[in-house]
Amino acid sequence: MCQRLTLVLIIVFLLNALSLGQLARADALVADQPALSGSLRAVGNRVLLANGLPYIPRGISIYGGLEDTDYSENIPNLKAQIKAAADYWHTNTIRLQIAESNLFSHITSGKTYNVNFLKLLINLVDYARSFNQVVVINDQTEFTTNLPAPTAQTLKFWRIIGNTFGNKPYIVFDLFNEPRLSVKVGKSYPVLDQLSGNFQPLKLFLRHRYVRRKTKSAANLTWKLWEYGGTLNGVRYIGMQTLVNQIRDRGINNLIWIEGPNWAGALPSKSRFLSGNNLEYAYHHVNLNLPSSWTRIAVLAQTKPVVDGEWAQYESPWEECFSSAPKTVPLYLNFLLANHIGLVAWSLQPGSLLKGLPRLVPANNNSPQDTRSANQLQTPNRFLGHYACSDHFGQGSGALIKQYFADNPAPI
Repeated sequence: MCQRLTLVLIIVFLLNALSLGQLARADALVADQPALSGSLRAVGNRVLLANGLPYIPRGISIYGGLEDTDYSENIPNLKAQIKAAADYWHTNTIRLQIAESNLFSHITSGKTYNVNFLKLLINLVDYARSFNQVVVINDQTEFTTNLPAPTAQTLKFWRIIGNTFGNKPYIVFDLFNEPRLSVKVGKSYPVLDQLSGNFQPLKLFLRHRYVRRKTKSAANLTWKLWEYGGTLNGVRYIGMQTLVNQIRDRGINNLIWIEGPNWAGALPSKSRFLSGNNLEYAYHHVNLNLPSSWTRIAVLAQTKPVVDGEWAQYESPWEECFSSAPKTVPLYLNFLLANHIGLVAWSLQPGSLLKGLPRLVPANNNSPQDTRSANQLQTPNRFLGHYACSDHFGQGSGALIKQYFADNPAPI
């Protein structure tokens, strides 16, 4: 009897092992398959088109669009930007920033979201696609609720966006613009090192080992909040992994852009890569005064698809202006080219990429006075010998970007 029972147990064990092995192989096959319906798929460290050629973004991020509350009157200007980008700036990508809260405001009876707002977005996406552009849909909160990280509303936003654009070709989901949630150390919020993913200890307390230890702990907590979510200061935040899972669990295979903490200024290390297929890591705010800091970008680009998802360089007193830009922007563009990294520039606005009047301050806002003519959005600004990060505006990298896109086409 004992021998018979033992034999039965052995058979059950072998059957279970075989079943688990088959499931594991099935899971591996699914993970290795390209996107089922989408035309963009991440393979190794590259994103490929349906024809197998690489997709490297040459793009413009549209300003003054559906990311603020005064969006309806600006549609003609938005379309002018899209047309100008495709016709004059040699782009293959248009990035649209969308305020998630707009999708849930002014809801008509019987609906769970703003149907008219979604129709405007569909119209803009279709318009950009008519110029054979990849369209990046980016969730943006800075000009509405200013929530620093995804919440339950973000999950709802991507559920609706997924229902609308899921598995449609040449549509990319940029999950959350510039996550900026960080954990406090003492009375201050330490700042993540540029693209390093680690906090820089507060200079005032460099000699105190306790503060260095607490700072490292805060960095780990910030990354955990970014990846898995959690409650901070009474607000429940959703992790990036949860957003990816929700999209993938519903059979949606669009390419997804992932922005890291510190306003997308930090890139994840290998231990912090998100799980899932068709993922690309996007960063912002590269340090042009410190080319050695680009090494981390190049290292990541050797294993994962990477894109500079929103880049600008123009004369201003702001922190992201770099006085060495006239010399280092050409070096940076060569760096991107050598490492097969795409670039989305911000924006077709006077003083940013376009020629503008001195002291005309680039801003995200749009107005009915802004041009509705694509022809008026083609003259780039330039770097001059007296470029400085002061209270002056007007100079910028427009001419270099326009020429870079023209010299290095990446058709889709």
